[in-house]
Amino acid sequence: MYSGGLDSMLAVKVMLDQGIKVIPVNFDTGFFFGAYEDLLPGELKTEYSGLYESGVIAKKKCRVSLPPEISPVVVDISEEYFDMIRWPKHGFGSNMNPCIDCKIMMMKKIKELLPVFDAGFLVTGEVIGQRPMTQNPQAMVNIEKESGMKGYLLRPLCAKLLEPTEPEKLGWVDREKLLDINGRSRKRQLDMAEDAGWGDFVQAPAGGCILTDENYAKRLRDFLDSSPKMKISKDDVELLTVGRQFRRMKVKFIIGRKHEENLIIAAHKDMGTLFECKGFPGPAALSTGELDEEAKLFVASAAAGYSHAKSDPGKEVEIEVTRGPAKETVKVKPMDINMLAGYRIDS
Repeated sequence: MYSGGLDSMLAVKVMLDQGIKVIPVNFDTGFFFGAYEDLLPGELKTEYSGLYESGVIAKKKCRVSLPPEISPVVVDISEEYFDMIRWPKHGFGSNMNPCIDCKIMMMKKIKELLPVFDAGFLVTGEVIGQRPMTQNPQAMVNIEKESGMKGYLLRPLCAKLLEPTEPEKLGWVDREKLLDINGRSRKRQLDMAEDAGWGDFVQAPAGGCILTDENYAKRLRDFLDSSPKMKISKDDVELLTVGRQFRRMKVKFIIGRKHEENLIIAAHKDMGTLFECKGFPGPAALSTGELDEEAKLFVASAAAGYSHAKSDPGKEVEIEVTRGPAKETVKVKPMDINMLAGYRIDS
């Protein structure tokens, strides 16, 4: 179960050093923006492509540079993940990270994939004591049991601190060549990466999940609370990363902060109503809710308030409003952005 972080890289290496074939499986949950790209037509996928009944294996590839001995298979579980994140059985961490349910979901998926890969057991890069929610001893036991992987989940970086697994008992794995790392320090792992010649590949040893980010969590919680029956899409969760985000009653709108964000907002115009400044520099804005005339003018004025037109607040300016094939131009005065403070979703 391969995250792409330092620990999972080293877990692969420890197995390879024992002459064991390893198939690194990476899961696309929908929340790792920019980490994957679609395969080109005719591009080699993997020997396992198309074998998995619940979805196409390796329909994407990782964008990040990896050591040549590591080539992960990417499995998209975003649809199931979006359903789970509304009401995770084991709750959230400090923000919107459903860490325990996330791990259980991935391990259950691995269990389904074992016969597809003709594999004998699961390996992870977990280290006792490294993460408080999922890598304390009791949580590790519970996750292993609930996922159905009891006895066949090997954590090579800390295996000597745990009970022997079936692969060790059966002699598939030499327990003496496994490790006893524990705690939050990464010194041993960094030293191992250096010894392996992986210094160029290891840039951020402790990988992050955007669901632990406080501002993103506020945006996601607002989205889930405001649309409890709506099916979540990858476009929805990616838009939550962009711009300044506001909610005024039932109207949600996003205002870009820089050119790159304006391009992303404009690219998602089919998801709502797009607002663009005419004749002067300013942000793009997108409202994803239904707009009456008053709400439309409010969002247009808010967008103008973040534009260069704010230097002359009494002057009316033109904002082009696009919804589907329909376009119109409205005239508004730039809003004092202090008026928007009470509608801001994040900080």
